Amino acid sequence: MSVLQLSTASVDKLFLEYIKPGMDKMFVKNTVVYDRFKTNTENCLGKYGVQKLQTKGSKSARPSSTSTFPTALQGTFDEFIFFMKRGMYASLQFDGLALACGKGAGAVKDLVKTEVEGQLVFISNSLNRIFWGDGSGRLAQLDAASSNSTTVTIDHPYFGKDSSYYTTAHNYLEVDVPVDIYDTSGTLEASNVAISSLTDDADGTSTLVMASAVTASNNSWIFLHDTYAASEAAGTGVPMGLYGIVSASNQTVGITATSAFQNINRSTYDYVCAQVFNMDPAGGTTLTVPTNKKILECIQKLEKYGSVDVMLTNGAIWRALYVILEADKTMPNPSDKAYWGGTSGITFYGGRQRAIPIVCDDDAPDSRIFFLDSSKIKVIAPNKSGMEWLPGDSGHILNRVQGKDEYAANMRWYYNMTVSNPKAEGVLTYVKHNES
Repeated sequence: MSVLQLSTASVDKLFLEYIKPGMDKMFVKNTVVYDRFKTNTENCLGKYGVQKLQTKGSKSARPSSTSTFPTALQGTFDEFIFFMKRGMYASLQFDGLALACGKGAGAVKDLVKTEVEGQLVFISNSLNRIFWGDGSGRLAQLDAASSNSTTVTIDHPYFGKDSSYYTTAHNYLEVDVPVDIYDTSGTLEASNVAISSLTDDADGTSTLVMASAVTASNNSWIFLHDTYAASEAAGTGVPMGLYGIVSASNQTVGITATSAFQNINRSTYDYVCAQVFNMDPAGGTTLTVPTNKKILECIQKLEKYGSVDVMLTNGAIWRALYVILEADKTMPNPSDKAYWGGTSGITFYGGRQRAIPIVCDDDAPDSRIFFLDSSKIKVIAPNKSGMEWLPGDSGHILNRVQGKDEYAANMRWYYNMTVSNPKAEGVLTYVKHNES
């Protein structure tokens, strides 16, 4: 039986009860940071999101030599205000002939499964990168100008920063994905151009071959097609990610540096800044081998404000930490694993309340170790369903494409990310990839 022979109610049931649960499981399986943070719907107020945070405690408590209570002091609060974003749009398309010819038990599910699985892997990879982003949407930066050429050379401020070049500058790019290129003034230089191939140049840069020739300036930025925004507004740009949250800098929208992080100036108010530590003993920019002592220092300072429940870093640093802990004989028994959201990591004994897993994620920005209290990081959304099927004009999920013998199903997710206590989040910078 083909999809065309099923009732519309049966098709909807197929997508809702067969595909959606499997989709959610695949997203969790193929990502590290997706679905690890609580979704909050109460703070979604129409197109806005609001997150209250305490700026000063009341501090009206003390011992007393008399029967007089201390004068009541009121705590002060502020608000992060941010816009809902079109965090993910996705489309699935099915050929009418293939659907009509699908016969036999399970044929419909097999056809749908084949089409869906490849798309879901790409969606999960994209979501993980967005969750790691800085909220700007920038994916890479041109390392040299390109003049009517299909060849583009790029680098990235977050990747390929170690002389060993374990991470590639094109870490957030994929073949066949259409992109836009904007110069440093925000002028569009190339639109909807697909990437044909990606090559790591092994020197901190990568070479892209584009599907058509482009002319673009040195230091121009690459974005996914139709994701650039010149200013904050509902439904424009991309959601905030961990790199932007675990920072002491104001956010960037597109290529525009703003004077605030979600409506509060981090340059003026320290309470909205995450804690940023430096592995370089001189406080400079020299990449330095991570040590147990420095990691413990970070944890202790962060746990004045919360509870570190995970450390996240890329594969090269994770491997270096493994060797360091093993050499220091602080590597735990392999059976004594620590977990974060179902993902296991190297167990580090240093938290006040628990052993902390060190988890590897190659989407994590380079030369850094992130320390998270994930209970303080929030996904603000209109509902808790995550990616959801979009009803078409007929009210059903699968709809015929006008003028074609094709059928399409669309998914969407509106959300943004914020943090309720920035001082509980931290990052150790200028970390060397090697153990010596």
